[in-house]
Amino acid sequence: MPGIIGIASLNNILYIDSFLGKATKSILHKDSYKIDSYIASNFAFARIHLGTFNPEKQPIFNEDKNIFIFMDGKIYDYEEEKQLLKQKGYKFIINNDPEFCLHLYEEEGEDFVKKLNGNFLIVIYNFKKRELLIFNDRYGLLPHYYTLSNEKLIFASEVKTILQDKTFKKEINDEAVANLFAFGEVIGDKTFFRNIKTLPPASVLKYKDGKVSIKQYWDFPYKPNYSKSEDAFVDNLITTFKNAVKIRTKEDFKYGVSLSGGLDSRLVVAATNKEQKGKVIAITFGPPDCSEVKIAQKVCREIGIKFKILPISPEIMIEGDEETIYLSEGLDYIGVSFIPPLFKIIRKNIDVIFDGFALDVTLGGSYLDRFPSRFKNKKELFDVSYKIRRFLFSDEEIRSLFKNRYYEKIKHFPLVSFKNTFGKIRESHFRNTIDHFILQHHMRRFALMGVVLGRYSVEYSHPTYDNDFIDVILAIPPELRASHIIYRKFLKKLFPELAKIPYDKTMLKPDLPISFWKMSIQYQHYLEALKKRIRRISKNKIFLPPKRSYVNFDEWFCKNKKWQAYFLKLLLSKDTISTKKYLNQDYIKRLFQEQFSGQRDNSMKILRIATFELFLKLFQ
Repeated sequence: MPGIIGIASLNNILYIDSFLGKATKSILHKDSYKIDSYIASNFAFARIHLGTFNPEKQPIFNEDKNIFIFMDGKIYDYEEEKQLLKQKGYKFIINNDPEFCLHLYEEEGEDFVKKLNGNFLIVIYNFKKRELLIFNDRYGLLPHYYTLSNEKLIFASEVKTILQDKTFKKEINDEAVANLFAFGEVIGDKTFFRNIKTLPPASVLKYKDGKVSIKQYWDFPYKPNYSKSEDAFVDNLITTFKNAVKIRTKEDFKYGVSLSGGLDSRLVVAATNKEQKGKVIAITFGPPDCSEVKIAQKVCREIGIKFKILPISPEIMIEGDEETIYLSEGLDYIGVSFIPPLFKIIRKNIDVIFDGFALDVTLGGSYLDRFPSRFKNKKELFDVSYKIRRFLFSDEEIRSLFKNRYYEKIKHFPLVSFKNTFGKIRESHFRNTIDHFILQHHMRRFALMGVVLGRYSVEYSHPTYDNDFIDVILAIPPELRASHIIYRKFLKKLFPELAKIPYDKTMLKPDLPISFWKMSIQYQHYLEALKKRIRRISKNKIFLPPKRSYVNFDEWFCKNKKWQAYFLKLLLSKDTISTKKYLNQDYIKRLFQEQFSGQRDNSMKILRIATFELFLKLFQ
C-alpha cells in the first residue's frame, strides 16, 4: 500500500542509501506512483503516493527549519483551527493538510493529533529534541508496521519493506499462523513475521535515544446515554453524517461509491446532496443476476447516480491470487482476489472511493445479535465470545490439519491470543465489549485489508468513520443499536424511499417491523440448509446455488473445472510448500473429497489454506 517508510538509528547507517532504494522499490507497485524522500546520516524517510491527496512535495519544514513533517492520507474540516493559527502568526505557504498539521503540532505538541478528523499517518522529526514521532488516526485506517532491533527503528506501510533490511532476521510468527486457522484472521497487532508489529490505532509512537514508546490517545469510549430519546439520536446522526459526506466531497476529484445490496453503502449515497450526486459513480461487483447487484441498481435509480457493474468470475479471482496475497502479505485471503485486477479498471474513472465501512457494526449492532443480552460475569462473556470467533477450524480439525510436531507447538496459541486481546478491553457494558473487540480486531485487521488492496489504485474516504458521527454512535445504548433498531430509523428519516428497497441479508424492506426481519433471516437459513441437504442426498448431482451474494465459492468448487484444477494443483502437488513442514496433505485431500461430494461446504477452509500456501510461496 502506498504510504511512508522510514529508518532511524542512534548511529550513522552505512547502508542507508541502498536500504531506502530497496525499501522504496518494494512498494513501488505502479510506474505512476510519486516518490518524496529525505536522507540524513542516521535516518531516512520516503513517501510513496498516488498524487491524489496532498500531491505537493514533502517533507515540509517549519519556518525555523528545525521540524519537518511527512504525511500520508487526508484530514477534513479544519478551517476554523487554521484561522486561529494564522491569528497567532503562523504562515501558510502551501495550504495543504501536512502544513496545517505541522503548525498545529508546533502550537499544541503531541496532543494536536486529537483534533484531527480523517485517515492519516503522520511522521514528524524534531531536530531540537532529537526525536521521531509517528501518529495515526483514531481507527488505524492506514495500516503501518514497525520493528525495533539493536536500537534501530524501521517502519513502513508494508511488511515486505522491513524485510529489505539486511540485518533483519526473517522468522515465521507461529502465533499468527495459529490465529489464521482458528479465527480466519490474525488478531492483536501481530503479523506473520516475528518482531514485526502493526501500529495500534490512535497511537503516538516516539523514537528517542534508541528506544520506542507508544501511547494511545483514543479508544472507542462508549458512554451510553439512556436519558436521550431515539428521535434525538436520529437527528444527531443525520446532521453529523450529512456533514461527514459534505466535507469529503469539497475537492475536485472523481468520486466513486462501492455499493452493495446492504444498507451501509446506500446510506453514503443517501447523504449526498444534488450537486454531489453528479460527481459520484456507484460501483458494484458481481454477476448481474445476483441480489447484491439488483438491489444496488434499484438504489442508484432511486437516488439518480451513475452505476457500473464489474463482473466477478473464477478466472478473475485466479488472475489476482498471488498479487492479493503479496500486497496484503497474507493478512487478507484469496477470496477477495478480484480487487487488484478490477480496481485497475476503476482507477481509469475514479480518484477517491467512498464506502460504508463498519457501519453495520458501529450503528447496526450486527454482532450484538449473536450474543445473549445478559451475561453473568466477564468469564461467561469471554467463553461465549471465544466460541463464536472460533468459526473456521475447531481444535479437533486443527489437530488433523497440522503435522503433529507443529500442532504441539501452536495448539495453545488461539486461546492465548484471544485472552491477551480480549483481556485488554475495559468496557463496563458487556455488549459494548463485544463491539469493541470486533472493531479493533476483525474490522481493523481483516476487513480493512480489502481497503488496503483497493488503495494500491485509488484513495479511500470513510464518512462512516467521521469523528463527530462516531461520537454520536458511542452515546447510543447497545440495546438501541442491536437488531438495527436505531439504524433503520436513521435510514428511514434520512431517505425514506431507500427504506423501501430490500436489504440483501433479509431480502425484506428495512421499513418493515423487526419481527419480520427475524423471521426472514430464519427462513433464509432454513432455505440454505435445505439446499445443502438436497445436494448432500443427491451426492452433488442437484445443486441449487444461492443468488444473493456476488461470489459463491461453494458453487465454483462444485462446477468450475478451472477453479477446481487451480486449487488441486496448488495444494495437492509435490511442490506444495505448506505440506512439507506445517500441514497434513491427507487431511486437505479429505476436505476436497467432502467438498466435491457435497457432504460439506469446506470452501472457506480451503481458501484459507490456499492463502497460507501462497504466503509461504511468496515470502518464505
